[in-house]
Amino acid sequence: MSENLKPRYENIIIEVNDSDTFEKILRRINIPENEVAKILKNITKVKTLNNVYKNQKISFKIDRKEPIKVLEFSIEKSKKKKLLFSRNNNLDEFSYKEIITKLKKVNVYKEGEITNSLYSKAIELGVKPNIIIEFARIYGFQIDFQRDIWKNDSFQIVYENFLDEENKVLDTGNIIFANLILQGKEYPLYFFQKKKAKDHFDEFGKSIKKSLMKTPINGARLSSSFGMRKHPILGFNKMHRGTDFAAPKGTPIMASGDGKVIRARWCGGGGNCVKIKHNSTYSTVYAHMSKFARGIKEGARVKQGQIIGYVGSTGMSTGPHLHYEVIENGKKINSQTLKLPSGKILKGEDRKLFEIEKIKIDVLKSELIAKKN
Repeated sequence: MSENLKPRYENIIIEVNDSDTFEKILRRINIPENEVAKILKNITKVKTLNNVYKNQKISFKIDRKEPIKVLEFSIEKSKKKKLLFSRNNNLDEFSYKEIITKLKKVNVYKEGEITNSLYSKAIELGVKPNIIIEFARIYGFQIDFQRDIWKNDSFQIVYENFLDEENKVLDTGNIIFANLILQGKEYPLYFFQKKKAKDHFDEFGKSIKKSLMKTPINGARLSSSFGMRKHPILGFNKMHRGTDFAAPKGTPIMASGDGKVIRARWCGGGGNCVKIKHNSTYSTVYAHMSKFARGIKEGARVKQGQIIGYVGSTGMSTGPHLHYEVIENGKKINSQTLKLPSGKILKGEDRKLFEIEKIKIDVLKSELIAKKN
């Protein structure tokens, strides 16, 4: 019966798991062993295939007529690029080329009243999670997201979306403008790119960047502050030389400053932990992680706001939380009362260019609001 016939050509899309290798994925798509060997032999010169990573997408087009063959396959290198391998039937070899998707940049305006949390409201409005994390990062130097934000405070944001030919959002770009309105007071920030650096500045041209962020995690609750406390597991009073932030397992943890990872391993009672040396004065420690972020290992360089791991409850812990320490000249200090150097102020020609850019951004924001209404 014709309805029982399977189609000759099959398209398969695989999303890479944690423990996957390209060879494991080939064995998963149900092709003969000699076909697996042929593909592996042909593509050994392409280093990209030796390092597949979680959530990466790999697509296959398979001819199921005997002898079963893979006609082509593509590997996503980024949201904008992929490698396409095509079979040369005469030679049984694969040639490949890089395909770049042309994306259209669109500026998006969102605003909302914070009834529960900034994160939940932004998600409700369709803001991508990475933009929310970046929003939290740029305000992380001056705003404590647990104590400074009250119910019915609000926010505004203008950011870049990149769309493909089908108007599907493939990527996001910079936050052009951000504003938190807390108890009626506004905290506007403008994106400004100089020759070799880009940053966010307040309306007076002052950079928001400081040596260390106040809070290295978004949407968390301060659950245990620096000082004497009854230890939740050991049961006796002990000096707590850090700050604990309770948050759901898997919540991203950010590096509170630029620096070098000098520890990324199991730390006994601290479970999975990361230690970053920022300069000759300051180091920070992040403990009880469920796992480390990709690329975080001893010797790696990290940027302020970069995700270094995820909240967990490893080691001596009663529930998912981040234990965060700031070390100043070898001594653990209270991160919440640390006075940090203020950001640099734009001067001269840079200040003039910033004032022009600020006017352009205000006009853009007004146009987007008018279009929205």
